[in-house]
Amino acid sequence: MPSIGLRKGSIIDIESTAKAIDECLNTLEKLTGIEILSAVVGFSGVTISIINNHAAVAVGNPNYEITKDDKERVLQSARNIGLPPNKVIVHTIERQYIVDGYDGVKDPVGMTGSKLECEVAIILSALAAVQNIRRSAARINLELERIIYNPLLASEAVLHPNEKEMGVALVDIGAGVTTVSYFEKGTILYTSVIPVGGEYITKDLAIVLHTSLDEADRIKTNSGVARPEIAEHDKMIEIHNLQGHELKQVSQEVIADVISARVVEIMEMVYAELNNFGCMDRLFAGIVLTGGGANLTGIVAMAEDILNIPVRLGVPENLRGIADNYNKPENAAVFGGIIFASQRVRIGYAENSLLPGFMNKITGWFKDLFR
Repeated sequence: MPSIGLRKGSIIDIESTAKAIDECLNTLEKLTGIEILSAVVGFSGVTISIINNHAAVAVGNPNYEITKDDKERVLQSARNIGLPPNKVIVHTIERQYIVDGYDGVKDPVGMTGSKLECEVAIILSALAAVQNIRRSAARINLELERIIYNPLLASEAVLHPNEKEMGVALVDIGAGVTTVSYFEKGTILYTSVIPVGGEYITKDLAIVLHTSLDEADRIKTNSGVARPEIAEHDKMIEIHNLQGHELKQVSQEVIADVISARVVEIMEMVYAELNNFGCMDRLFAGIVLTGGGANLTGIVAMAEDILNIPVRLGVPENLRGIADNYNKPENAAVFGGIIFASQRVRIGYAENSLLPGFMNKITGWFKDLFR
């Protein structure tokens, strides 16, 4: 379903965005017979940034047993960073705790020690971006359970735990933006948003081929390849003009040349971000390419050539029972949202909703869905 009201991952038209969300929810409600009143919402955008921070507190308990209060105090201290008025913290990710110098602790509550430290990754966003998401949802009376940064959702669906532990980059090529995120020791360490995505390729095709954006997107999806050498030299593609009437023929090689040039540019920007993270020599699990842009034929091999690092396609394989027509890279964040909600959000149904027994069947299906 088209994501109208967005540009480069940010909301530019609240009414149009609300309408797109409402149409999506109506379709889901018709398919499931369930009224949807709340949701976990994924988001991205060029205003995203990340800060890694460290804090330490003295354990308050006289017998040196670490309590939930000690844990909350050290987390609050780590969150205490100077923020400009136009920025807001959207996530505080607990990377690890350190108890009296012993690191790698996931949950310190109940342990004994005199000094408790924590390392966190703090994800920031423009306050306006978050407010616009909430206002779009409020237009259609949709309650937001959580607002989650898209790579965190996509990582739930496409990354393996050992990849996150060893060191892996997740590159999510969306329509308007490409997010580059580095995971190590089980958590996100760095992330950035590049303001180009699949639409960048589509627009260039439309300009070069003198056709509409819709026609260019159709050509890219049905006949586009990322590597000119895999294009069929004798294959001709029919293209409608801007008015949608006249037809002309263009070779697949010409289309591949246009696409290839833009893919190279995107991958060079990805390389620059990874280099800026300082993680190029720590990508022991390589790079995982996901998002709608990852569907482009030949893009994985091309990324591998440009980045000189093993690259694989990221599809939602951390679930089972997904039909093949849904098990695609563009659905990574969606299925990641299902995993996230199943683990962290209490799901219920309204008293006046139809068939609570049917809801129990759905809940049972979701429980069986995750490996």
